[in-house]
Amino acid sequence: MPTPSTATKSASPKPGATVPPQSFRPRRRAGRRMLIQFALCSIIVALLVSGMTYVLDPLQFYRKATWYPPVFTSEQRYQNPGLARNYSYDTIILGTSMTENFLPSEVGKALGGQALKLSMRGSTADEQYKIASLALQTGKVKTVLWGLDYFALKNPDEGADAYFPEYLYDDIWWNDYKYWFNYSAYENFAKGIVKMLMGDSPQNIEYLYNWNYEATYGNDQVMKAYERARNTEYYFGMNEEPIEQVQHHFNTYVLSLVEAYPDVEFIVYYPPYSILRQKLWQDTNPARYSNQLEMKTWMFQQLSQYGNTQVYDFQAEAKWTYDFTQFKDLSHHSQDINSRITEAVGAADARYRMTAGNAAAFVERLKRQVDTVLIMGKEVRSVEVVIADGMESVPFTIRKMPDEKELMVPVKEAVKALGVSADYHAGAMTLSGRNAIAELTVDSAKARMWSGKQKHNKESAETEITLRHAPYILEGKTMIPLLQTAELLGYNVEVRKLDRYTLQFVLNLP
Repeated sequence: MPTPSTATKSASPKPGATVPPQSFRPRRRAGRRMLIQFALCSIIVALLVSGMTYVLDPLQFYRKATWYPPVFTSEQRYQNPGLARNYSYDTIILGTSMTENFLPSEVGKALGGQALKLSMRGSTADEQYKIASLALQTGKVKTVLWGLDYFALKNPDEGADAYFPEYLYDDIWWNDYKYWFNYSAYENFAKGIVKMLMGDSPQNIEYLYNWNYEATYGNDQVMKAYERARNTEYYFGMNEEPIEQVQHHFNTYVLSLVEAYPDVEFIVYYPPYSILRQKLWQDTNPARYSNQLEMKTWMFQQLSQYGNTQVYDFQAEAKWTYDFTQFKDLSHHSQDINSRITEAVGAADARYRMTAGNAAAFVERLKRQVDTVLIMGKEVRSVEVVIADGMESVPFTIRKMPDEKELMVPVKEAVKALGVSADYHAGAMTLSGRNAIAELTVDSAKARMWSGKQKHNKESAETEITLRHAPYILEGKTMIPLLQTAELLGYNVEVRKLDRYTLQFVLNLP
């Protein structure tokens, strides 16, 4: 039997010896218990949060709110799937922010149904396709009112798809966890509840996404937007995709739905923008402007092959597009115009409905307006110059209108249009017409003229004339008063006010 000293010595570890693993087992068991407890707590919390989301359903994704006043979010890409799944309707409104000011009650009444607005501001055609597909798959849709912007058919901004909640648009339930644990859904929900508790009236789906009463409209807003855009939009002209790519997007995201749902009526319309929006595209991005004009007719031709489509074009309606009191910037119009569109579509108004016989005329009318638009202070007019009554209007590279009775244009272009000869010398110009000669000088309102075909002969009489507006230099070109010069050279000038926004100057030789 060992002595006590020997037993103690043998039980003690030698210096540098490894501690037996049995001594760590209690700590390992404690660690495992903590991990298991943490995992169980996490699972319980996750189940509680997901269960709360399912019950409260802040986006009304699973069911329409019934036991509490509905709270809507302005995040349309998140809100729309629940509306499409759970609300009653037979008509849907699709499009960008141009469609946000529609009143569903007006649209439903005009089209004979119950309308639901599924607009998405800044949306591309593929996003519109996704919400349209979701609604159409419910079997509830009989009519689609689709405001189709050209820019929606272009390539989306790089990375934009990463922010689209695809999981809300499919039938896969297990990826809904992104909704269950989405704090922003609760943030918007909480804000809505607080507003109601503070006495605000419950949100009305009639005005969901509607910004009409938050906007300021008018000439100042449009002209400021125009001046800003003139300096910022030249960049986009360098990145215009081929028209074939735009057409492919139309076929993929619009025409495919028309084909897949022959029993649904698709009413497609081209939204109106201010005339300066079109003019800016022409000046800063001519490829886009040209493509847009071509696409209007091309899309109509594709859609008209199907019996379940109607196409309307409102972009050349001068009573709207020249009236800046209806616009908050170059593109976005008021609710009043949405109501007029609703009325026109409901009545199948022939002034706006495209047919095989008039489709090209819509494009030509818009093109003529853009070619002749002229800024006069804070307003715009369509100003046409016609040489010989009944002929086409004459284009000028620069046009300035000091008042409604005169038009300043480059002298060389005026000479060509009037069919006269010219002699230029030292800041002055001598213009020779059929029976008169006029001499004008830059920066001088005094002009001289002679009757006949020569300045210095016994039959000619020299006369000094005071011009209403003196010639001047602009962008390296000599500008002259076209109408008064034409009169001096023997033309009869007639000013016609065709409508509130269109002036026509008709120049005829007697």
